[in-house]
Amino acid sequence: MKKKLFVGVAVMALLIALVSSAMAQDKVIKWKVQGFVPAGMLFHETLVRTANLVKEVTGGRLIWEVYPAGALVPPFEGLKAVSDGVYDVNYSYTGQWVGKIPVAPLFTAAPGGLNVVDMQMWLEYGGGKQLFQEMYDKYGYNVKVFLGAPISMEIFLWSKKPLRTLKDFKGLKLRMMPVMGDVLTKNGLPVVFMPAGEIIPNLQRGVIDAAEYSIPAFDKSLGIWQVCKYLQVPGIHQPASQTEFIVNKKSYEALPADLKVLLDAAIWKSRLEDWLWMEAKNLEAMDFFKEKGITIVQMDPETVRTFTKWAQDYLDERGAKDEFFGKVWNSQKAFGKKWYPYSKMFTLPH
Repeated sequence: MKKKLFVGVAVMALLIALVSSAMAQDKVIKWKVQGFVPAGMLFHETLVRTANLVKEVTGGRLIWEVYPAGALVPPFEGLKAVSDGVYDVNYSYTGQWVGKIPVAPLFTAAPGGLNVVDMQMWLEYGGGKQLFQEMYDKYGYNVKVFLGAPISMEIFLWSKKPLRTLKDFKGLKLRMMPVMGDVLTKNGLPVVFMPAGEIIPNLQRGVIDAAEYSIPAFDKSLGIWQVCKYLQVPGIHQPASQTEFIVNKKSYEALPADLKVLLDAAIWKSRLEDWLWMEAKNLEAMDFFKEKGITIVQMDPETVRTFTKWAQDYLDERGAKDEFFGKVWNSQKAFGKKWYPYSKMFTLPH
């Protein structure tokens, strides 16, 4: 009798476990996700595309409820909000956190440094991804970082007059990305930093005279070409950019093991697809700008060299004063010394 009772209990426990497992498989988990630009702009579309992939890859078991910048918290408060559990995921770029983490912008772009392929190699095989997570852990944020799509070289500046030489920049107030903004400020050029949604109004009111934000495809959606008729290249300030998905650790740890794997797979898929999709959109945008009469200005080579040297000197100085900043910057430099000669050797001079 005892043996039969034991077998019966064991069978019942197994059935309960199987039912519970099946119910867990059927459970739909919903995460709130905020982006860093207003709805209707390119980088909001990349977020929506990623959310769709997450739903597809997880078979609808993980749903991202997408919100544009500012819908849940102000854009520059996204990191703290996710860390505190206000919502689950923030789609962003690390330059937004410069006021909280001095080294953060280097995980978006180093002026005069790694291009889009260089950056991916450093992140995956040069220790960059590990440093990325270490940064958030070191500064006490309760988040897990996933790498989003890379972004190719940006437009250096949009302006109302051509900017080719250092002399052309004198007296202008610029909107510039952190780090390069600090570089220019140190060398006598007035710079401010502001979110994407504030750029056009401030250009129209004359608060700033020239501004950068992103790649051609995004700048087309931003509408900056309606105010400024000159775009300057190359994008010394951001030879490449890197987006991120920062996830609340508690939300992530609560996922079933298989969903963690599927989430990673979905984000990896979006990382490649969105990068290539944005490049196709860039080609379309440059044709659009030409049709609208926008003048493309190639900056004077000496000006490019000067800006690049200013940036390298500044990064070396910051690295000497801030141990973790130096750790990240020196990691990028060391990887570049190995990678650049190889990359150049196996690239045709088109």
